[in-house]
Amino acid sequence: MTRTPSSRRALPACLALALAAGPAVAQGSPAAEPRTVSWYADHPQARAQVQLACFDDPGRLGRDPDCVNAQQASVEVALREARSRTGTMDPNDPAFWSNDPQTRRGKLIMCRRTPNLDHCDAAKRSLLIEAGKIQR
Repeated sequence: MTRTPSSRRALPACLALALAAGPAVAQGSPAAEPRTVSWYADHPQARAQVQLACFDDPGRLGRDPDCVNAQQASVEVALREARSRTGTMDPNDPAFWSNDPQTRRGKLIMCRRTPNLDHCDAAKRSLLIEAGKIQR
């Protein structure tokens, strides 16, 4: 296929639009107003999908309002659940990491740098379960 000058300009423009969509693409919707913390707290699968996208590309998405709101919603949900019951104390259980998303986030950052750390798989699995990517 021979590219014309106009098709050469169209490709970078399409890529720029795709990158600008950020977490909205992970939510399966067009770019719109950022979702609120309370919305993400009430929609765990969408929240986890956005968190996965943000975790995968923190340089570009780390300060995106949806990334910030999804992370804060995880903290809010964990606080709600902690008030309603006692959580597991076993770091090999994905529920341990789901109950403390701030600690999970820190663990996943450390695991990215040193993949052979203890409990990296359980921490990542907890986020994948919440995103609906795998079953418990």
